[in-house]
Amino acid sequence: MTKELEYLVEIVKEAEKISKEAFSVKTKGGENDLITDLDLKIEQYLINRIKKDYPNFDIVSEENNFNKTVTDNCFIIDPIDGTINFANGIPLWAIQIACRKNGKTVASVIDMPNVGEFYTADESGAYLNGERITVKEVPIKNTLYAIDGNNNLQAMIRMRKYSSNRRNFGGVCISMAYVASGRIHGAVFRSDKAWDYEPGLFLIEMAGGKIMNIPGFHAGAMNEEFLNILKLETARKIDKPNIFVLHSLNGDTLKMWGQDIKRYATDKEFDCFMPEFPIRKESSYEKFDEILSSYLERGILNANSIVIAHSIGNPYFIRFCREHNFIPRDYIAVAPGAVYNYPSTRNDYIVKVKAQAYLKTEDFEYGKNLQNVYMLYSDEDDGNVEKFERFKKDFNANTIYLKGYNHFDGYHRIYEIPELISLLDSLIQ
Repeated sequence: MTKELEYLVEIVKEAEKISKEAFSVKTKGGENDLITDLDLKIEQYLINRIKKDYPNFDIVSEENNFNKTVTDNCFIIDPIDGTINFANGIPLWAIQIACRKNGKTVASVIDMPNVGEFYTADESGAYLNGERITVKEVPIKNTLYAIDGNNNLQAMIRMRKYSSNRRNFGGVCISMAYVASGRIHGAVFRSDKAWDYEPGLFLIEMAGGKIMNIPGFHAGAMNEEFLNILKLETARKIDKPNIFVLHSLNGDTLKMWGQDIKRYATDKEFDCFMPEFPIRKESSYEKFDEILSSYLERGILNANSIVIAHSIGNPYFIRFCREHNFIPRDYIAVAPGAVYNYPSTRNDYIVKVKAQAYLKTEDFEYGKNLQNVYMLYSDEDDGNVEKFERFKKDFNANTIYLKGYNHFDGYHRIYEIPELISLLDSLIQ
């Protein structure tokens, strides 16, 4: 065992003790992503140890150093890979870490304490609980594989012609460790977060498997043939934009609003994010900003994003753009009349929510910087279209008028907008 691997084993076993403590859970960023206080505590422990013992090495980690790039000399940390499993009492999760030295990975550990499996790898080989492990080769038609990442449905469908035997374990650590130990025969990660894939790829390679590590495709397999099949059918195109759907904040909108967009994005293999903002009386701009900022900070919301906002989501988003000096690739405003203070016959929570949404002069001025603005609107709201004409002028928006459109209801739900899907299709081609 090399010095670097001995060190990783030591600090991970100490971190494992922390994982046995009581914990609390909260959402991270918004959409179906959880974090526990132990993720943060384990990561901070590992960071503190590494800074003390390897002060000249960089650290790339999921929570505190997610915006760092992998360097020639660094540690790559995922304090709990498979947090959703962990938070729900499912034992398939791991503490994992890799060490890179002089431009190459030299050691990694994947520790699964709840199933009693401790995987290690250095240049001498790969091991499970101290025993040597190797990949297992089978005929392609008998392969068992895992595909992790976003929007994997189409990739899974394409793989059926080779083998329909696939599993989703809820953590890349599990998939890659299982390839290395011969339990499955291929594992793909279709995202670019090094802490998810780096420890496992090194483990697979040291177990005799073949690996590929390119943007949008980080995979290990039993042999070169199966690795090339996985690349052909599952590699993610990284030049595609992603789509953000921002709901109206007026009602329980995500159950219906945007579901047709989600289906479209899945079919086209685009990442589609639908942040769950507080609604009705709780729909403050401050919470909107907090949630959306988490996507911006991580580079998920970026200059190649297409943002679709509905109703009050529009003034909140425009203000967000100004405050963060952010410009999306395309901005599609659906029923954006809430940016203006117009008389209303309503006397309920929606009026109070709108009162904190009206844009200020500086927001309108910044709006002139927005590129590729589109507006979809109908003659709802007592047939008053004046506000939409104003929006067209103020934001230089291309307009699509939904004549006779009747898919709205009292909670601002919009079931499907075929014209919106057609617009997306034209923007993405």
